[in-house]
Amino acid sequence: MATVAATSNNRIRNYFEEITSYDLFQQLTYMSATAAAGISRARTFQLARELACPPARFFHNIHQVAENLRYNYPDAVRLIGETAKPDLVKTFLLRLSDALRSGEPLPGFLQREASVMGEAYTNDYTRSLESLKKWNDAYAAVTVSSALIVIINMVATMIYNIELSTMLLMVMIAVAASFGVAWVLLRASPPDQISVPLLLGSAAQRRARKLFFVLVPLAIMTALLLLALKMDKTYVLLASAALLLPVGWTARRADKETVRKDDEISSFLRSLGGTATSRGTTLTEALASIKIDSFPALEPDIHKLDLRLKAFGKPRLCWERFGAETGSKLVQQVIGIFYEAINLGGDPERIGKLTSEYSMRTAMLRQQRRGVAATFSWLVIVMHTVMSGLMIFLLGILGQFALKLTEAAKELEEGGASAAALGLGNMFNFNAPQVEFLGMLVIGMILILAVISAFAIVASEGAHLIKITYYLAILLFAAGLCYMFIPNLVLMVM
Repeated sequence: MATVAATSNNRIRNYFEEITSYDLFQQLTYMSATAAAGISRARTFQLARELACPPARFFHNIHQVAENLRYNYPDAVRLIGETAKPDLVKTFLLRLSDALRSGEPLPGFLQREASVMGEAYTNDYTRSLESLKKWNDAYAAVTVSSALIVIINMVATMIYNIELSTMLLMVMIAVAASFGVAWVLLRASPPDQISVPLLLGSAAQRRARKLFFVLVPLAIMTALLLLALKMDKTYVLLASAALLLPVGWTARRADKETVRKDDEISSFLRSLGGTATSRGTTLTEALASIKIDSFPALEPDIHKLDLRLKAFGKPRLCWERFGAETGSKLVQQVIGIFYEAINLGGDPERIGKLTSEYSMRTAMLRQQRRGVAATFSWLVIVMHTVMSGLMIFLLGILGQFALKLTEAAKELEEGGASAAALGLGNMFNFNAPQVEFLGMLVIGMILILAVISAFAIVASEGAHLIKITYYLAILLFAAGLCYMFIPNLVLMVM
């Protein structure tokens, strides 16, 4: 029963899993590299179905039809292509069927299709970046509007007796709008997986993961403890930021290392492949003969790989560990393609060129995304600081206003008059408890918008979600500074 249920779940997941142009680009790069090694058609399809990539399931079905139902490969490819749901896969499989039937060499066809799919991926990525820019602007506008809703509520309480449920409803709508736009921003951005799972990644990634499980719970408990001791909000925010910052800083360093390795892997593969072909040696001997200081970001990982290979470890395991320990998903994918194709007997220089084109195109597109995200991150940080400062400033003004009203009410009572008789009853209902409630509303809104803004920045960057701690620490620190200095500024003004 468990096996049947698991199979059913896999089928449901596969049916709804979206196939992107990047997925097909990766699949075709792998197939073109392995086919270039001169292996048989059946072996090419067998390897294609084992790749950890969404389109691989279609090649699994093709191989099953050809092996079990005794179809020839052109008919098997057409049969699966006609039933495929994703248009990208459907059209490719139909073209592949025609190429196989006409006798066109498979390596040349796959290399040409990989190049075409790379252009399609570039076009889709660029279009997604334009959409990302628009949603970045939308998020900034909606976040400002959400803060203004709180400000309007604060001002309105001085004049009208607004019910608590009405205020909370308006705040919930503002929060839902901000989170909704942040979620759409995540969905509209290019689908990138930049890092490998942190447990398998680089030393910095593993360190960030360990710090996350220690410092994030500690930050939450410290904040609750300080609140229980009735400490000022300033110290609660600054202490939380201080505990989150080591996690975020380590995650940021790991992300920057991953980006640099993505940029260098293309030239490394070209250099290694060219050296192996020109000298007629194995990858291990070629790696020992190149100057690894030409690749500063990859140098520690390459040195470790060289030591492992010289220690007569299993080459496949050594290369797999190299790809995973760089922390880059792109490096892990491209190293897997590079080693597999050469291990099958492919020409290292040709394989290096194919994989280099794949990695270089992907890295260059991600550089464009980082340029867009960098501007957005600074905009959100400045905007959040300004809006937090504005809400805290207005809260201070209202607190002073409530004190003045209390003094005025006492003077009226001493003079034998009343606020109700003068028609000022609603205004004099504004008192210290209302200011205290507004203070809770402001700090709650600042915290919620800080979390949503940190999520929006990371969604725009495409980085691992653990990097949220870095931006959250900055936003909490900025809010803490606002609570530290702005109340004194209010007293100077009043």
